[in-house]
Amino acid sequence: MWKKIACSRASLLLTTALGSLTAVGAAHAQDASGVQTSDELIVYGTVVTRNRTESVSPTLSYDLEYFQRFEPISAGDALKRLPGVSFSSDVLEYDQVQLRGLPSNYAQVQVNGQNMTGAGNDRVFMVDRIPAELIDGIEVIRSPSADMSSEGIGGTVNAKLKRAGQIKGGWVRGSGFGIEDDELRGAGSVGYGDTIGETSYLMSIDVQQRRNPKFKDTKIFDAASGDLKEFSTQEDTRDGTDYAFNGEVAQKIGDGLLRLYGFYVLTDRDEKELTPTYEEDGGAFPLVEIAKQHEGIVQQNMSIVGDYTVPVGKDEAQVIVGYNRFVDNLGTKEYVSEPPDPFDLDATETVDTLDQDWFGTLAYTARFNEIVSVKVGTDGRIKTRDFRQTEDGDIADNGLFDIEERRIDPYVKATWTFLPGLTIETGLRYEHTERDFSSEDFTGEKTSDEFNPSAHVRYALTDTTMLRFSVARTVLRPSFDMLTPATLEEEPTDKYATAGNPNLDQETAWGIDVGFDQKIGDRGILGFNFFNRAIKDKIELIGDGTDLPGSDCDGSECKLLTYKNVGDARAWGIEVDVDLPLTALGLPDTSISANYTWLRSEVDDPLFPGQKRRFRDQPNYVYNIGLIQNLPSWKSTFGVTYQKRGESETYEYDEIEKLSYEGNLEAFWETRLSNSTVIRFTGANLLDAEKVENKRIYELDRTESLEEIEVERERSGRLFLMTVRQAF
Repeated sequence: MWKKIACSRASLLLTTALGSLTAVGAAHAQDASGVQTSDELIVYGTVVTRNRTESVSPTLSYDLEYFQRFEPISAGDALKRLPGVSFSSDVLEYDQVQLRGLPSNYAQVQVNGQNMTGAGNDRVFMVDRIPAELIDGIEVIRSPSADMSSEGIGGTVNAKLKRAGQIKGGWVRGSGFGIEDDELRGAGSVGYGDTIGETSYLMSIDVQQRRNPKFKDTKIFDAASGDLKEFSTQEDTRDGTDYAFNGEVAQKIGDGLLRLYGFYVLTDRDEKELTPTYEEDGGAFPLVEIAKQHEGIVQQNMSIVGDYTVPVGKDEAQVIVGYNRFVDNLGTKEYVSEPPDPFDLDATETVDTLDQDWFGTLAYTARFNEIVSVKVGTDGRIKTRDFRQTEDGDIADNGLFDIEERRIDPYVKATWTFLPGLTIETGLRYEHTERDFSSEDFTGEKTSDEFNPSAHVRYALTDTTMLRFSVARTVLRPSFDMLTPATLEEEPTDKYATAGNPNLDQETAWGIDVGFDQKIGDRGILGFNFFNRAIKDKIELIGDGTDLPGSDCDGSECKLLTYKNVGDARAWGIEVDVDLPLTALGLPDTSISANYTWLRSEVDDPLFPGQKRRFRDQPNYVYNIGLIQNLPSWKSTFGVTYQKRGESETYEYDEIEKLSYEGNLEAFWETRLSNSTVIRFTGANLLDAEKVENKRIYELDRTESLEEIEVERERSGRLFLMTVRQAF
């Protein structure tokens, strides 16, 4: 039923968008106040580069125009072009963002400066939950200021949504897209913003179908002989619809400004897998099993925020209150057939999650003179998470728990301007966290306190050269699965049991960033940054060889593992990016962009004392290269971009997985039909890139002999999209 509703609504909105082309679109000029008019939401033959920010903390800033020509589907689809950003997702999926190649839980994700609530117990927010159509720009904050949450050892991604008072006029979009040799899908959106008197408002609605068919083949080899033991093929199709709303009202109240804004995203998605498996038998490979899985996913993200800012003489006071809510309902059914027998229901699973955040901020900025200003404030947050998981109708192990976290984070931040061009920001943030656990078998509590200082220096060496230095202390809170004290048998392998540890401490890190921004010509920019993160109290899964009495792991007692704070870790690297119009070469309508991030890390390996390994899933490098060419006489523009990440390895208790991706080539062609109408053709994954997972599986753990080698290859196909946009 949901699928039929999704198709009908998306088709209706797409038809409305395309039909609007028959109307005469009014072309709006930039008004005197600098408010962006709706036709400027459609990129018109201009060279676009990233912003040269004036923030004291190191921040990369990109406006909507930087991404829109390639018509990204989600925030993740846009982020993949930015320096130091990588993903370890399936082909054409960009969900768990990694900054500096560190695991996704080391990245902090915000929307309009507020932390988001995610689906998984690992606290990770899936950035593909944010439709790109809602976004006005993206910031990558490499090192936090004191008035930001100290989470995000790898950095912070802040998606800035379209805001009231920034846009005047309306826009409509219709898209049709599909992966080669597969079904077509559609998307559409409409929005409008204006200012009447002292009231500004903005509303936008987006309906977007998504479909990603993937094809996988897996081969398992005997490690000793190298002979093929088993192979399987798999068809994996994700098909669904996202419904999104973004709205804001801004009202002047006296000398102050009150903003009420929020967004809502509903996802209805199906995932179907069909996997036949063949096993070696006397040199032949007969079909031994066919597995079929159907997973239904319904998710809801909601955020409502009120923000009142008022001047107090030359000072400023701010009050923020807000509420985030995430609901996740997942149902899975697995069927198995041993040919020629029919399919039988083998297993069922349901997961129901309700995650809520109530948060608020009180802040006051005192501007004492031209040299110093001081901001003092307190952030408060109450987070609750109710989790329920059933397997075959019964509550699963560790499948029922409630967690509540209460945080009070006072801070002070001082900004100093001693000399023209020299700005120093110093700050201290104190984060007090109380956590309560409740499950069928356990209740408990944990309190932690952290002082997180920061200091940032920005110095304009010349009118075109900006030097930067930052140092800050950041934290990583343990995942909920690590904290809940239940014991799971046959986890992570069939010989072990894993117990959570409610007494885990947060990981902490001292981070340094050193770099510069060089302005080139009128619009060009070159950036360089070196970073280093020294991490303490690294959390790892370890065991001491003891058995868990009364347990059953593959016919014998389980070896007990648990999470503990052990050892240190370090991550470092170099980030370089350039956005450059080729005006100096006589090519004012040509621009190039490129970024390259060189990544390294080392972690104490608990299975091999004294030995180091890299962080899980950290590639050796990430780079992007792009070119955009404007053709004024044809009222057209085309561009290409190529992304590539290096190999990475994931270290599990009994296996090492090497992950590699082929490069991703994308291209677009746009033609401006009028001053307010544009049509774009976009292609993604044009090289039909392949993802390869090469697993080395050991008998008991990584200290034992190698047992099997598993190689999985995955591809999806080329994606083609046509989009029509019109301003009115």
